[in-house]
Amino acid sequence: MHHRTIEQLAASDGPVHRLDPRIKLVCALGFIVVVAVLPGRPLNFVLPAVIVISGLLAARLPWGFVLSRTLMVLPFVAMVAIFLPFTRGVDVVWSLGTTGITIYREGLELCLIILSKGVLAILAVEWLVFTTRFNRLLVAMRSLKVPRVIVVTLAFLFRYLDLLADQSLRMRRARSSRTPGQPVRWRWRSAGGMIGQLLVRAMDRADRVHRAMVARGFDGEVRILANFKIRKVDFVFLIGFILLLSTVIVVGQLVEGFK
Repeated sequence: MHHRTIEQLAASDGPVHRLDPRIKLVCALGFIVVVAVLPGRPLNFVLPAVIVISGLLAARLPWGFVLSRTLMVLPFVAMVAIFLPFTRGVDVVWSLGTTGITIYREGLELCLIILSKGVLAILAVEWLVFTTRFNRLLVAMRSLKVPRVIVVTLAFLFRYLDLLADQSLRMRRARSSRTPGQPVRWRWRSAGGMIGQLLVRAMDRADRVHRAMVARGFDGEVRILANFKIRKVDFVFLIGFILLLSTVIVVGQLVEGFK
């Protein structure tokens, strides 16, 4: 599965992979926040794009896999912005006769801005996740005071994705063996029942797993054997990244001032 491929990438031993996960988490979140508040001018996104692409290059990540994961998430971002060109603005760019379908320049620009910010944020998250083992990332989140329930939920979700996928595959095989040759419409109608059964089985298994873990001393904390220690290179990376983000903010303000 794809998350296993991500874990294989994160298990590499490159310079970026060896950085403290807390430093990488803070840098990724800081980058996303700065990009989100940048004024909507095309020139403002050049430097952030250079930064995130340089980070991906330094991590030596396979571009094909990065782009495929980006394209998988991008439609969710596009759903937020896709209707803006038709509903926001005054300056008409294109109109379809008497149908009332009109594209406005202001809405189109806002749509492109949201898509640009979304792509940059997705790439920043991919840089973080593809270079950090998931268990180390969870511990880093907990050390930065992320609520325990969120961290534990993410841990169980990641751990049992394979189990749920295997259960779903066996249910589909059982349906196909019992009702061969059924039309696609019938399969879609039966999908709701399968999802319900999968949910019930997952809840039952989750209850049994929880009772077994509590019996073995689980107290809700995610722990790993490795101890985090901020090294000099981590500190230098953090300072350099803060300077880069400060430059992005200053450039954004200057570009907005010349508007």
